[in-house]
Amino acid sequence: MFEEIRILLSKLLLDDKWYQLFLGGMVLTGGVSFLLLFYLIWSGVFQGLLPAEIAIPGRDFKILYNAATRFSQGASVAEAGYIYFPLVVYYHQLFSHLSFYPAFITISLWSLLLAVIATFLAIKILDHYQVRLSTAGKWLVLFSIIFFCPVTASLNSGNVNTLVFSFITMFFFFFCVRNKNVYAGLSLAVATVFKIFPAALLLLAAFQRRFKFVLVFLLILALIGVFSILLLGIPAHLYFMEYVAFYQDGKAAGSNAAISSVIYNSMELLNITGTTQSTVNISWLFIRLAFVFTILGYLYPLFRTKAEVFRNKEWTILLFSLFSVLMVSLTNHSWVYYASSLILPFLLFVFCLKLTTSEKTLLTISIAFFSFNTHIESLSAVVGGAFSTLVYVVHPGVIGYLSFLTLVLLKIARLRQAGYQRAPKG
Repeated sequence: MFEEIRILLSKLLLDDKWYQLFLGGMVLTGGVSFLLLFYLIWSGVFQGLLPAEIAIPGRDFKILYNAATRFSQGASVAEAGYIYFPLVVYYHQLFSHLSFYPAFITISLWSLLLAVIATFLAIKILDHYQVRLSTAGKWLVLFSIIFFCPVTASLNSGNVNTLVFSFITMFFFFFCVRNKNVYAGLSLAVATVFKIFPAALLLLAAFQRRFKFVLVFLLILALIGVFSILLLGIPAHLYFMEYVAFYQDGKAAGSNAAISSVIYNSMELLNITGTTQSTVNISWLFIRLAFVFTILGYLYPLFRTKAEVFRNKEWTILLFSLFSVLMVSLTNHSWVYYASSLILPFLLFVFCLKLTTSEKTLLTISIAFFSFNTHIESLSAVVGGAFSTLVYVVHPGVIGYLSFLTLVLLKIARLRQAGYQRAPKG
């Protein structure tokens, strides 16, 4: 029996078609079971099973809804407690005119529509890279995106991460497929206004020497910033910057999926405070900066000698995937919702790149931990003890991020080496 299982797993990893179906099925299983588990617990079927309080649907949206409601009643952005870029308050104000649950359902349907649009664009991107999906394959991609647990959890919580993922997909479509700088710049600017981290994708344009796009993006972002200040005033923006600075302080949080959480949660368990904690915080900041600059320095010689190679399919996918995973994993706080931004890199890896068995294994591990992260957390709460402590220190999302980052770096190293080997000597 074990031999049959080994043969089956080998087939799933070696045959691209079976591998794609395997990943799709795994993502669907994770998303559907998440919804089933969540709503059964919320409805009281398993009440008392888990020691932690289970949040109601719309958990994140409720905070934003209440802030937008207070803003509508005349409070300032700071007084309302709004935690996003000030101008975005008008986005949530659109929904605050409804009572809570109708507003939550409306914004969820809107986010779902954006996910469908992103799926359509993702299929167009795959088609651009000569990947022709059957009708069944397109439906599988659609359902895999909607039921990818970070997206499903985001829709369930009512936050903006599905919107951000959708606009990042629009950016890639207009930037790499249509070569439309204004539309690409506007898409990335919208994503950046809702969440700061998408601005890191400017590095993709820099490596491809698309400086006209960089200028367009910065101009659009500057215009949005000026308009926001004129409309809401400087104090609202100072409040926002203070919140961002406070939010990126190193502190423990059990559901934090950032790589940094391993350090901060470990320090909390070991009761490390004071000077030692400050030293660790500062050291970790410089280690992350050194890591990023080392990667950029590793790529720079190729950029300097023949930057045009970064515009081919493999390099475009790898650079986009590298900056995508870095922007959502190296901050001090990164919730599992943020992994929604990795959907397009995952699709490009699955359908557009030739992967070895070990590379497929790394990709499977990454997608699996994101797809079943809620199940692992729930199980750890039930089991308790050392397993619960381990999950607290090493969140499933951390393993997901590290696995995919390792895969991307391996592919970059192999492609860079292959490029030097093919280069004419002398």
